[in-house]
Amino acid sequence: MSNTDEYTEADAAEYEAKLNDIATDPTLSPDEKFDAASDALSEELEQIANSTGAPAATATATATAPEETTVTDPNQKLDDIDATLEDLGSIGADSAPADSGVVGDPETASYSTTTTTSATTSATTSVTTSAEGAPAEPAPAATATPDLNTAIGVDGNVDYYSPRDVDRDGNVDVIHSRVDGIDTITHVDDDGNITLVEQDTDHNGTYETAAAPRADGTIRVAEDLDDDGAVDLATFHDPATGRPVREDEIDGARITASQFDTDGDGQPDVHLVDSNGDGRFDTVALDTDGDGIVNATLVDTDGDGKFDLVTSDDDNDGSQETYLTAADNGVGSLGDISTFESLIPADDSYHTQSGANSYEPPAAHEVPGDLV
Repeated sequence: MSNTDEYTEADAAEYEAKLNDIATDPTLSPDEKFDAASDALSEELEQIANSTGAPAATATATATAPEETTVTDPNQKLDDIDATLEDLGSIGADSAPADSGVVGDPETASYSTTTTTSATTSATTSVTTSAEGAPAEPAPAATATPDLNTAIGVDGNVDYYSPRDVDRDGNVDVIHSRVDGIDTITHVDDDGNITLVEQDTDHNGTYETAAAPRADGTIRVAEDLDDDGAVDLATFHDPATGRPVREDEIDGARITASQFDTDGDGQPDVHLVDSNGDGRFDTVALDTDGDGIVNATLVDTDGDGKFDLVTSDDDNDGSQETYLTAADNGVGSLGDISTFESLIPADDSYHTQSGANSYEPPAAHEVPGDLV
C-alpha cells in the first residue's frame, strides 16, 4: 500500500498542470504569472520537504513494490521544478494567446543609458520579432541596445523605449521613445516596416517634425516651423547618402517653391518658384556650375507654361546682365516649365495643385502619412 505522505508522480503532474494554467491564463500579466508561479513553487517545495521521500534503505529485500511510483530523489525533482520556473520566467507577449493582444504599457518600457548607434538609419527596416511573429521583448536595460536605433528609425542614444500594440492584433503599431533627449514616435505597419517617425525637436511638447519613406525611394521630412499645425517645409533625402535631393516650401497645403540637387553634389542647382500664387511654378533659377551663384533665370510671364524671358550672368559676378525674350525669338523657343516640373514624381501633390499633369491620385491608404 502506498504511503500517503510520499511525494508521487501524481503530485508532480498536478504541479505541472498548475504551472500550465498560470502560463496560459490570458487575464494575467507576465509579472502576475511570475508571482503566481513563485507561490506555486513555494507550496510545492513545502510539500516535498514534508514528504517521507523514498522507502528506507533498511527495508527488507522482499518488500512489495508500492502501488504508485514514488519519487526516489526529491533533489532531482527540485532541479526539474527550478528549470520549469526558469522557463516560465521567459513568458511574455509572444506566449500570450493570439486573441488576447499585446498592449504596450509605459511600466514595461525599457530604459537604458548605454546605446550603441548603428552606422546608418533605415526608415524601412523591420522591427525584430520572435519566432511566433509577436514583437520581441525589448533588450534588458543593463546591456547595449544597438537594434533600437534601427527599430525607431533614428540614430542616437535611446534612454526610453516602449512599443505599443494599439489595435490588439499582436503586432507593434507605434513605438514611443526618447533619443538624445528628443521625444520620438515611430509608426510601424503590420509587416514591421517603419511608415512614419515624428519628433519634438524643439522640446516644446508638439511633434513638429515627421519623416516618412516615399514611393520614389526618398525619405520625406516634413516640418511645422511655426507650430500652427501645418507643414511649412518638406525635405526629401536620399536614404543611401542622407543628402537632401529636394526641398519644398509650403504655404497651407500648396507648394510655393522647390529646390533640387540634380547632380548629387549636396548643393541645390535648380530652384522653382510660384511667384504669383496661382499654384503653378512660373520661375526657374539655375546654378549650372555648382558655385552657389545663379547663372540663369527663366520666367513664364503669362502663365501658359512656356518661358517668355531668360536672363543670364555671363561673367559669374552675381549680376544677370543679359536677357532674351520669346517675343524676339519665337513662342516656345526658350523652353517649357514642364521640363523642370518633371523633376517632381508624377503622383506628387504639386501636379494636383497645378493641374500640370492628368493622373489618377492614389487611394488614401496607399499614401504614406505625415503632417500634411
